[in-house]
Amino acid sequence: MADDNTESYADGTALWAVVGLLVGFVLAIKVLSAMGVFGNPLSAVESLIFVALILAPMIGLTTLAKHLHADVVAGKSTKATYWTTMIGISVTSLALAGITSIDDLIAMAEAMDK
Repeated sequence: MADDNTESYADGTALWAVVGLLVGFVLAIKVLSAMGVFGNPLSAVESLIFVALILAPMIGLTTLAKHLHADVVAGKSTKATYWTTMIGISVTSLALAGITSIDDLIAMAEAMDK
């Protein structure tokens, strides 16, 4: 098992990338739904908006995780602070996107099927 301060950065990156993709996907679906483009082929601008909305939260969270992890490795912060900060930011991001439980994701998926 890895030492507390030498834990692999790649392990945390995958987790935050998944959370970022989830937030981005929810945002993209909500924005494109509000634009009324579902059911029609996406134009180039709409496709660009879709990709940007999906990737921006992922890039933001992984960049933040990288900087916080660097502070842990440098001894400026603890792993507990790293995890507390990243979980707090992830939960806040999900809440701002309107996802507070798994039921919200299920409801969105059901609404997309209609």
